[in-house]
Amino acid sequence: MLRVFLATTNIFVSLVVGALAMGIVWYLAPDTMQSFFQSASGLKGWLTNLGIEPKYNNFIWFLIEERQLVFMGFVVATRVIFAILAAIFIAPFTEAV
Repeated sequence: MLRVFLATTNIFVSLVVGALAMGIVWYLAPDTMQSFFQSASGLKGWLTNLGIEPKYNNFIWFLIEERQLVFMGFVVATRVIFAILAAIFIAPFTEAV
């Protein structure tokens, strides 16, 4: 049960910290944020022009937005950073096999 709690907490904290990081970048580096949105727009264009059947392609057009892609990028980056930090801080307490 502890593992489920820790995993859920990690996901929730990653979402919150990712949103905060996105807000900080938005405020302090608007040019960088604009380039993130332009890259996300390019990714959306690439995904929707893969030649997928229209029934699925319309679903992709409906679901994917540039804001979502940028936010997912920040959340994934936050999770990677948390995983690295956890590995660094947990390593001294684990026994080498």
